Amino acid sequence: MRKEIYYSKKNATQKIAEWEEVCKEIKRRKPFEFSLNNAALLVIDMQNIFLSQDSHAFIPSSPYIILNIHMLMEKFASKNRPILFSRHIMDASPGNLMNEWWSDLIRLEDKKSEITEDLDTSLGKIIVKHQYSAFHGSELDATLRKKGVSQVVITGVLTHLCCESTAREAFMRGYQVFFPFDATATYNEILHLGAIRSIAHGFGICVSTKNLL
Repeated sequence: MRKEIYYSKKNATQKIAEWEEVCKEIKRRKPFEFSLNNAALLVIDMQNIFLSQDSHAFIPSSPYIILNIHMLMEKFASKNRPILFSRHIMDASPGNLMNEWWSDLIRLEDKKSEITEDLDTSLGKIIVKHQYSAFHGSELDATLRKKGVSQVVITGVLTHLCCESTAREAFMRGYQVFFPFDATATYNEILHLGAIRSIAHGFGICVSTKNLL
């Protein structure tokens, strides 16, 4: 599969404008408005295995979304709103299709499974997950409901897998979904655009970080 730096500091303004138009073409009406007082920030799988350049799973555009995630974290922390970091760990149980689909396991004891030091996890809570969706088999839903959250802002990697899966399940569980498309990344723009088109059409409001804030 082709990997590319499709989003960077150099082309950010252009890409944000292009993606905004894509989302407007898909869904012009906004079914709900963002309210920070009702929202939680989800930071999906910002782990070394995806962010370290020496990793086989490195996402070339991932370094360029960190600043936007920082901005969102600062905003949420300033209002004492929940910030939750997912950490993907492969379940080695026999018959787990994730293990059959992917050739390598992301293990808890592996340093590359840790969340990047570029993000301050002390500002929130780390939730371990074993499937694409951060809700599946985890404490995420219970944590959000305990805090009275009705909206989620989804950031991180990979746009078309764990971020999109989490967004889809959040919607089906009754959360209003906001998806800042310049605070998520995947391996190439084809995959990224496919995800934001699906989200914008069916279950989330896709928006730039700046416009969300």
